[in-house]
Amino acid sequence: MTELINDVQPFKAMHYNPHKIKEVGLCLSQPYDVISAEQQDEYYKQHEYNVIRLILNKIEPGDTETNNRYTRARDLLNEWKQADLVHAADRPSFWIYEQAFDIPEIGRKKVKGFIGAVRLQDYENKRILPHEKVMKKPVEDRIKLTQVTNTQFEYIWGIYRDKAYIIDNILDKCEEDSPIVDYLEKKINVRHRLWRLVDPEKCEIISRTMQRLKIYIADGHHRYQTMLNIRDMMRKKYPDAGPNAPWEFIMMFLVNTEHEGLTILPTHRMLHSLNISNLAELNNKIQEHFHVKSYPFTHEDEAEVRRRWLRDLNAAENGEHKFGAYIMSMNRYYLATLKDAEAYEEMFQIDSSSEWKRLDVNILNTLLLNKIVGITEEQLSLQTNIEYTKDVGEAIESVRSGRMQVALVLNSTRLEDVIIIADNNEKMPRKSTHFYPKPISGLVFYSLDNGVS
Repeated sequence: MTELINDVQPFKAMHYNPHKIKEVGLCLSQPYDVISAEQQDEYYKQHEYNVIRLILNKIEPGDTETNNRYTRARDLLNEWKQADLVHAADRPSFWIYEQAFDIPEIGRKKVKGFIGAVRLQDYENKRILPHEKVMKKPVEDRIKLTQVTNTQFEYIWGIYRDKAYIIDNILDKCEEDSPIVDYLEKKINVRHRLWRLVDPEKCEIISRTMQRLKIYIADGHHRYQTMLNIRDMMRKKYPDAGPNAPWEFIMMFLVNTEHEGLTILPTHRMLHSLNISNLAELNNKIQEHFHVKSYPFTHEDEAEVRRRWLRDLNAAENGEHKFGAYIMSMNRYYLATLKDAEAYEEMFQIDSSSEWKRLDVNILNTLLLNKIVGITEEQLSLQTNIEYTKDVGEAIESVRSGRMQVALVLNSTRLEDVIIIADNNEKMPRKSTHFYPKPISGLVFYSLDNGVS
């Protein structure tokens, strides 16, 4: 008999009532952890019922233990429910979610998955696997919000491997129906569409397929840890609640790893406040470990040279480790290719797998930044000399303007490496994966009062 690995169920989600709110898309927002104070203001102005008021209510000067961002979110949710602006679905359902988006030099892509209620698993069971470490403060914040509102507002992003496309074939059929949400997020040109799957037979096929599949957390590690903590607290408080209590589940957006639209973007590094007195000596150290190719440019041909440089960077073959670099006051780009991966591994006696050591981000951190440039692990952690961006143009402009000294441009982490690292019970280095685009928040909510049924 096949071992049952994961329990994924349709659920009676709470959602905005389209009969009361004509433009539900204006009530949606990016996830709480990527929203700046400026964006928070914009979402507040965008719609009076925008989900930002629930997931990231503003901190006010007179906040107290009984009147604060969490209690305001609870009170607003209750008001919206009483006014039928937000209501619960009448039947358990899976919620099919598709994003269409642009990738520079590639074009328009789509990624599609479904939102369901997933039984929480402790990491040691190796059924739901993380690839990132979590920090204490964000978890404490999400615990407070969940406890006060008794609601999980944001689905985390999980991926699973279904090479037979059993689930995708069901999801694709739903496109024949009109979506219940169809919203273009103009700022980043991402189109979000949502359908509801209520057919019990199709829902059962999805649940049965997921029973034999591992789930890997793509994004939302802090929210997953939040729900683990909530579950453990509620188990102590209600020891007789049983295995299907609402807090035994978490809301997840699940996407097949085989989906052609699944995208990981690189995170580029920008260095500042470096004491580089002898560039020639630094260059010699780099060339000891890397083959370095130079791409000189003039004002007239910079754009074409940049395209060629980035094309060569992105053309790294399996097993090759390449990094792009742009240094202040130099009219040239550089491409550094690691000479000997085995020699690099032997140089750093770290108790980690070969796959972990050979991640581009680790080679960058341990060899280039630490050994050659002299930035310590503590400085990296505190971001003393480093900032991050997803935008190559921003990285280059930061150096050209003099705000930064060096821009380091990376290739994307391979999805296969994320899975291998998770299966090895290891964690990816900081800023090594950026699954794109982030699932928009506000499509559906999971109530800890109602649970899955």
